[in-house]
Amino acid sequence: MWSSIGVHCGQELHGGHQSRVFAATFDGDQVVVKLNDSRLVDPAFHLRVGVTSRLAEMDDSVVGPVTTKAGLIVELGGWLAVVYPFLVGETPDVSDEADVRRMATTMASLHRSLDQLEPVDLPAVAALTGVRRTDFPELGRRQLLHGDFSPANLLVSDGQVRVFDFDDCGYGPIEFELGNTLYMVLFDAAMSSEMERYERFRDWFVDEYRSASGHGVPDEVVEKAIGLRVQTLGRWVDRPESAPIGIRTATPAWRDSLRAFVRSQTRR
Repeated sequence: MWSSIGVHCGQELHGGHQSRVFAATFDGDQVVVKLNDSRLVDPAFHLRVGVTSRLAEMDDSVVGPVTTKAGLIVELGGWLAVVYPFLVGETPDVSDEADVRRMATTMASLHRSLDQLEPVDLPAVAALTGVRRTDFPELGRRQLLHGDFSPANLLVSDGQVRVFDFDDCGYGPIEFELGNTLYMVLFDAAMSSEMERYERFRDWFVDEYRSASGHGVPDEVVEKAIGLRVQTLGRWVDRPESAPIGIRTATPAWRDSLRAFVRSQTRR
């Protein structure tokens, strides 16, 4: 199966709800192959892979797909395979000021690059689905966003932050993406009772993003965006049929933990 696209497969690195990731070689180079369950991929999957490829040509922080002799996306049985370069690096440390500021600078640059792409027929990022613009007039104009800019989708390699996994790419205001990144770190800090770590991250990240982007996003707008993301989580937990697969397949105990987090943040 692998030889049909010129790839020699190695060990499996990661398996999730709808994808599997393998180490491999292609044309003598180390790569990773992401297999996506064709029954579960978003209808816009092909568009997002194409966007990532174009973006990688103009922004060297982006880890773009490798073109095989069969193209960017290859159907292998019930899977859609995409090949990416293999990178050696570390996940950014949210407790390290230098790493956090590098993350923010990278986001600012990525937003500029995304805004330079020709418009594509992608929906709003998932967390904004069903949200009316009139409910949050403080948020700015819509543009293309990464959709899940968090430490889990970043790698510090040779001193540079590299960005991957554009599976949630879609439209929305940059203020929301800023709030969504803070929400991700807030969630982890709240679950581990390390809120001081989050407060430091927030101060460093927002300060550096403002400086690098030139957007003076007010604190109240940042908090509004975080609150919007918390509301979305609450909606997903209450109606899991509308949620991403990770919440749809979560255990009752984990959903209870998510509800507790939403309640704690709603009271803030």
